[in-house]
Amino acid sequence: MNSRGNGSVSDRTILRWVRTSGPATPRDIAEGRRRENVIRVRCRELCTYGLLQAVTHDLYVITDRGTEFLERDVSLAEFESGSSPTPACEHAQWTRTGDRIDDFSQIDAETIKQFNYERYMDSEDSYGLVDGSREKTVRRIWNVQDLCLERVMREFPRRDPVVQQCAHWVRTISGKHFFPDANHRTAIGTLRAILELNDVPIPDRWPGEYIDHTILQAKFVRTFVVDVRFDTLWCRDELYHVWHRHFCTLFHDTDTAQQHDIPTPVLGRAFDAARNELSL
Repeated sequence: MNSRGNGSVSDRTILRWVRTSGPATPRDIAEGRRRENVIRVRCRELCTYGLLQAVTHDLYVITDRGTEFLERDVSLAEFESGSSPTPACEHAQWTRTGDRIDDFSQIDAETIKQFNYERYMDSEDSYGLVDGSREKTVRRIWNVQDLCLERVMREFPRRDPVVQQCAHWVRTISGKHFFPDANHRTAIGTLRAILELNDVPIPDRWPGEYIDHTILQAKFVRTFVVDVRFDTLWCRDELYHVWHRHFCTLFHDTDTAQQHDIPTPVLGRAFDAARNELSL
């Protein structure tokens, strides 16, 4: 294997970057001056040699084997011929072990509806009423079909890495828009409970510094781009990627500089104007 990466950046440079900076995406490594698509190909290739490991889409960490390669002044071909075979688990494209959501035994459809109802009852939360009626609003909350919420939990991708699981959960609960209002708050709140019930450590900055911005982005995408249906529950569409980027930042502290270049108030006004235009 040629370690020059098509003349763009060497494999050693990629490995040193990831070792120094921690979990990194090809965009991080490119730093706006290298070819991101070439780096992405190289990262995937380095994963097949067990030198990097993908912890989720487009996010990589260095392995012990990768660190060992950096500490030796040999080519990759020489390193491969003189080292032990790479364990099969290190060739895996995605991390399959460690923290993940795989147990819904302590949460059910009524719990999710109760959480949304509490957002309705909380005087500090705003909650849009159905036809201006509290009675209709409460009825709509509790009339959400249990089988729909149970299907989400039953079909949930339990073997995906936790960052992908978080993105799937919020995309599905908020994107299906089960409730009259507070669907994002319900998705984020129930997700935290599910993580705790599965003994997954909660990031200190939960739900994230940029949560309001991400919600606005998600609303844009859901309103104008993506239609979340039961036959596309686990689709990795643009709405999924909005949330995947958010949780990558939250769990792995990836760079967000290019994700939030539009100020949140400006994005909010643009969304309101677009939605009002759509309703005319």
